Amino acid sequence: MDGQSNRGSGQGCEITRDVEYSRAGVGFTGNDPQQRALRLDIYHPPASFREVGGRPALILAFGGAFHRGSKEDDTVKEDGPKNTPVSEYCRRFAERGYVCFSIDYRLIPEDPDPGTIPVLVDPENVPRSRLDVVRRQMNLPPATSEMVANGIEAAAADFTAAIGWVRANAVPLAVDPARIAVGGFSAGGRSAMHAVFARHAEVGAVVCLSGYLGLDELKRHVTGAAGEPPVLALWGESDLDYVLEQAPALVAHADTVGLQVTAHCIPGAGHFYPASAGLAPSAGGPGTVEQAIEAFLASALRQVPA
Repeated sequence: MDGQSNRGSGQGCEITRDVEYSRAGVGFTGNDPQQRALRLDIYHPPASFREVGGRPALILAFGGAFHRGSKEDDTVKEDGPKNTPVSEYCRRFAERGYVCFSIDYRLIPEDPDPGTIPVLVDPENVPRSRLDVVRRQMNLPPATSEMVANGIEAAAADFTAAIGWVRANAVPLAVDPARIAVGGFSAGGRSAMHAVFARHAEVGAVVCLSGYLGLDELKRHVTGAAGEPPVLALWGESDLDYVLEQAPALVAHADTVGLQVTAHCIPGAGHFYPASAGLAPSAGGPGTVEQAIEAFLASALRQVPA
């Protein structure tokens, strides 16, 4: 595992940056298709945790409408509330004893090769209100349905490859392969859901922050079959239009098929909210987004919070 290691801030979290986990195609529809490295950053728990043996793991992907963001920072650069970057979630949960991974994946402007395992049921009708806004902000022309679909498919393939890499390297990483959780924010959360439910990556839990699966995808891919992991779904009260439609649909569909879903709608929040955002009060329930993730992972992975 090649990469650059440096000591992070906080309680001794060590970060190994830019480890290559796979290679995948870009420039897919052009005259010069190429393979590029896909990389991840590893957030190692403090030394006091490493003697315990295989640790629970958390693999997260950044958000950015499949167009922007990075494994280092996906904080939105717009007016209004800011989201906590997935890299910061990795740091905080590494300090709790999880081996955390912030992953890179291919984006739509790279013209990625979508692969041969489709996850989208209706690629011509992917909700794109936020995506179109981001393209205008980036001074890009409107995207075709094929461009959008190729990017979403590629992100799912890359997340699946990252999960496979962590599983294959579980021993040197000191990871317990039976206690791997995945997730992400927005596009990253959607990619995690695709990797697990459409591409059948083997994990123990999914954390979906304002991500979603389409209604047709829910019906096809989420069946309640044995082995489907529990999901934590969070979204803002004033989230994106399609998130507000699809996130409650996940809860309703899960009830129908028997999938375990823990859901929180964050009062007063839009699409971008920090880890400290407060949840609706409930007796004995978590008070913030971060506490909800902590409690969910502790239960789903049978890991007692530090």
